[in-house]
Amino acid sequence: MDDFILKGILFSIYGALLTKEQKKVYEYHILEDLSFSEIGEELSISRQAAQDYFKRADKKIKEYDDKLLLSKKFIDIQKYATKISKITKQKEIKSLSEKIIDLT
Repeated sequence: MDDFILKGILFSIYGALLTKEQKKVYEYHILEDLSFSEIGEELSISRQAAQDYFKRADKKIKEYDDKLLLSKKFIDIQKYATKISKITKQKEIKSLSEKIIDLT
């Protein structure tokens, strides 16, 4: 899986556990694809400070996920729901599996 996609998933799961500054920098870098220089300009901080916030946030998110493994569960649920949706012919099951996919 692409590293940015995984970081986006991790952010959606654990982002609320970050400080306000870490959350904003992570969001700008991962979701909006801004460079650390652009983030620094946007938040009136140095490029180095933006990079430090990101590194600390990334480390924190990975530590949470190493313990809780929620990203793996999220990805597995999405994969299985997609598979169910593809192989089922019953409309009710297909509809439910598509709702699960939409939630993930």
